[in-house]
Amino acid sequence: MNAHNADRAGSLLITVAVILIFASVPIGIFIVTFIHQSFYLDKSHWFFDSPMSSYITMVAMLLIIPVLLIIIAVYLFKTDESKKRSLNLFIASIFTLLIMASGGYLSIDNYYYMDKDGLYYDELWKLKQTEYPWDKITEMKQVNKKEGGTLTPDKLIFTYDNQKIELPLSPKLRNEVDPVIDYIENTKGIELVMEIITIDEE
Repeated sequence: MNAHNADRAGSLLITVAVILIFASVPIGIFIVTFIHQSFYLDKSHWFFDSPMSSYITMVAMLLIIPVLLIIIAVYLFKTDESKKRSLNLFIASIFTLLIMASGGYLSIDNYYYMDKDGLYYDELWKLKQTEYPWDKITEMKQVNKKEGGTLTPDKLIFTYDNQKIELPLSPKLRNEVDPVIDYIENTKGIELVMEIITIDEE
């Protein structure tokens, strides 16, 4: 690659990097949502959702790519054509692909859902889904925050002996969790406990 072509390639990489920086958030949200809804969601699920960590990881992975592209572009501008430069560019490209693959997999493999048998949670850094059966649940609690006279649902906590699974009470969970709560209360005899946390205003 001569100097002129290297300059053109570097400019193209920077342009692509800038576009990715601005597009990373909507693209990341779209990718996670599309794949989870298309390949993970099942009719037997009472509730399925992607944790915030899933979206953050995907967006972070997409943001790393333009940084690497800019580094490669600067490297092209400042170095002359050589076998060593070609090798370094090849290594950088492989490194970028590995980041994309690993970050993308961790993001997609991060979800939780509920059905008649229990709660299933595949955490961000775990490569295996963990099952929490309703038969072993010992407590179910909803935590609400009270601030300035306004009561806001905050999170839902499922307790299994000494282990607690906390799920943020997003609008989606609030709208779809009633069948789960009814099933646990009526079938397993575990009533939902309401807890209010008052936030003092300074």
